[in-house]
Amino acid sequence: MEAHRSIKGHNDFRYLWLARVSSQLGSAVGMVALPIIAVTVVEASTFEVALISVCAAVATATLAFPLGHFVEFRRKRPVMITTDVIRFGSLLSVPVVGYLGLLSVAQLCVVSALNAACQIAFSSASQSHLKSLVSRDRLVDANGRLEATNWLSLSVGPSIAGALIAVVKALGGVVVNAAAFVFSAIAVWRIRTSEPDPPVPEATDSRRTELLAGFHYAWRYPAMRRMLISWVVFAGCVSMTTPATTIFYLRDLEFSAVEYGLLMGIPSLGGFLGARATLRAVNRLGQVRTVWWSSLLRGPWYFMIPLFGATMSGPLWCGIGFFAVLLFSGLNNSAMAGFRQLNTPDHLLTRVATLWSFATTISQPLFILVGGLLATWLGARETLFITASLLTLSAFLVPRNDSRSPESQPERHAVG
Repeated sequence: MEAHRSIKGHNDFRYLWLARVSSQLGSAVGMVALPIIAVTVVEASTFEVALISVCAAVATATLAFPLGHFVEFRRKRPVMITTDVIRFGSLLSVPVVGYLGLLSVAQLCVVSALNAACQIAFSSASQSHLKSLVSRDRLVDANGRLEATNWLSLSVGPSIAGALIAVVKALGGVVVNAAAFVFSAIAVWRIRTSEPDPPVPEATDSRRTELLAGFHYAWRYPAMRRMLISWVVFAGCVSMTTPATTIFYLRDLEFSAVEYGLLMGIPSLGGFLGARATLRAVNRLGQVRTVWWSSLLRGPWYFMIPLFGATMSGPLWCGIGFFAVLLFSGLNNSAMAGFRQLNTPDHLLTRVATLWSFATTISQPLFILVGGLLATWLGARETLFITASLLTLSAFLVPRNDSRSPESQPERHAVG
């Protein structure tokens, strides 16, 4: 079994980490601020508020593969800096136009779509660049730290956004949001390790073949294909719980707004802890078995929510259950990202990474719709039992080992 080392002390990784922190916190603030601006400044209708989110989803669905192909064959750091500059400019336009009294739903839709597209490009570029920035034996710990940061931003980001908006108002919050992307661009610019030349596309490949190359590679790789299917089912089922959980917490159990907010935020710390445990788990079990065990252990905890939510200590049990689900999810996501990077040829890294985002974005609306219908027909508690069962069963789609023989493994490039 290959040994993996800590990334501690790697200065250039620290700059990439700072860029990701700034980008993710900026996105968290924007995710809260834009709907508030739509309601309080533009006085948008419910449909118009939903339309802003729809524009982001449509941008992701339609641009994921083209952007993945575009980023694949370009240097990654200039792409990251450019997307930060675009997000800075688009977000700064909101308070500028807002203070002039000319802000509209149409502009908010454009800003939402632009930021979604830039987020795809930034994320795929940073994941691909990570493999050339750190050595192979430090890649697992690097992914664990980035994943931990992601979970931490999910936990504290909305809270920071709420406090910030309360002090400087929604338009002022967007100014701070825009500034975060400037900080991210500076952090990327400070990376000093020489970036290798980007891969060159094969002249014989058709446009369609190039766009779908990441999908074709992942689908022909048995372990990666099963991980992708399991991930889509798991992420979709988590989305399916959204309407049922909201109804169950607020209407059936009559949790207060404070209890609801805490249950949505604090358990994300479980994801942070799980991601930080990735290096130790992978060194002990190996990558594929870490993905398998974490998949097996993440689902059953969700049964605690419908089983014990109605008790006197319901909020505590719900929090523990959700915390444990996210604990093993953080471990799973980090190990799976490392497996993808170590087992994907360099010229396909960006497109394979984009595939995960695309598959999740396409499937989530359908799962959310199904969850809403089930909650309407069967009730919130019954729906949560169904989704908890599906979350648990998704683990059995994950392989227990990588069945590929050594000679059929994908090309691997040593990095310094």
